[in-house]
Amino acid sequence: MWNVVNFGKWKGKGKSLPQILVSDPDWFFWALESGAFKGPLATQAETLAHRARAIRLPPALAGTHCVRHWLSFDGKYHGFELIETTQGPHHGSSSEARRLLLNMEFPRKVQQYDKLGCKHMMKSFKQHWFGGKPFAKAKVEAFFSDPANFDAV
Repeated sequence: MWNVVNFGKWKGKGKSLPQILVSDPDWFFWALESGAFKGPLATQAETLAHRARAIRLPPALAGTHCVRHWLSFDGKYHGFELIETTQGPHHGSSSEARRLLLNMEFPRKVQQYDKLGCKHMMKSFKQHWFGGKPFAKAKVEAFFSDPANFDAV
């Protein structure tokens, strides 16, 4: 179902849109904003972006937990964790932002071209949604193909 991207840094690598999203979300959202995706690829990229901005928590945590994004004292994105919604606020030099859904564009909204912040996000995403296992092509594509994983799609 997912098209392969064959331009820019992904030319000749045989990577599908979901694989690129989990490999380099900053590049994916930059390419989307820049209009780099054309034709059917653009349509799929829009669908994927919509989903990537509204990822539901794993079913065992839905309704009782939320996403807590960490921002370092200097305002850089430092990853996220899933916490109980009733947990009190963080006290310290870093700050937090809580959301009911995971938005993979969040690090880019904090600071554009934040490769390290995106790596932190993908490490946490892999842990919480994929059990810490590598992002296998079939599993990543299946995840992003299932509307049940996303809010309002």
